[in-house]
Amino acid sequence: MTSSSSLMERAPRLAWLVLILFLILGVCFGSPNPNHRLVCWKAIFKCHAEPECHYAYDQYLYACASVLSGERKKCPSHCISSLIQLNLTRSGPALEDCDCAADPRCKRTKQAIEPCVPRTSTMGCTEARLQCGLDPACSSAMKDYVFHCRKLFGGQRCTESCSRTIADMRSIPKAQQLDTCVCDGTERNICEYIKGKMRTLCFGEGSGYADSDEDPDDIYLDGDDYPNVENACASAPFLTLFHTLTIIVASKVI
Repeated sequence: MTSSSSLMERAPRLAWLVLILFLILGVCFGSPNPNHRLVCWKAIFKCHAEPECHYAYDQYLYACASVLSGERKKCPSHCISSLIQLNLTRSGPALEDCDCAADPRCKRTKQAIEPCVPRTSTMGCTEARLQCGLDPACSSAMKDYVFHCRKLFGGQRCTESCSRTIADMRSIPKAQQLDTCVCDGTERNICEYIKGKMRTLCFGEGSGYADSDEDPDDIYLDGDDYPNVENACASAPFLTLFHTLTIIVASKVI
């Protein structure tokens, strides 16, 4: 009798413990993990349910068709622009980070488009230029570059003094950020245009860019293709440094 009454007294306490246990399990296992990667087909359905993402996704398929089909290895700038727009939608980023699981077609598509995906972890050239301006050594080197490479801005030639200035900048830490930065913001079109001039005048065919690599379908930018900034750096480490710094000159001239 005593044990029965004791059990009755403990019953409410046990009920509370069970309820708390269920709540804890619900929080741990029932709630979706915001860091969990979606399977790619689910990410596509989620994107299609959002009008802005659906539209951007269709634009991406059209702009990047030649890359996705394997017809070309180089990424036209309008393909990159479409990827940037897709990434700006609410459901777009999940497509870049989604899990293909065992889908071979999905894996091939991801592999084909990977070189075109903008490197969001890379510093933008606007920020890199501002940081360089705050550093005395980098700021001084930038002024030297503007002076010695002025013929380059006019589309004439890349002089030896300009090349030496570039070599000097390679030893400056803050200037090294300009090597890997990505054209961005309101200066992007100028940045891309100047990059094309640098490729032609400073590096020519020996830089890893051949005339046959020109993109006839590149309808959005006058410069050459955006993702090859990283490839160019392998043979001409300060290609992006060139076009970043010339933004200053271009803006003053304009």
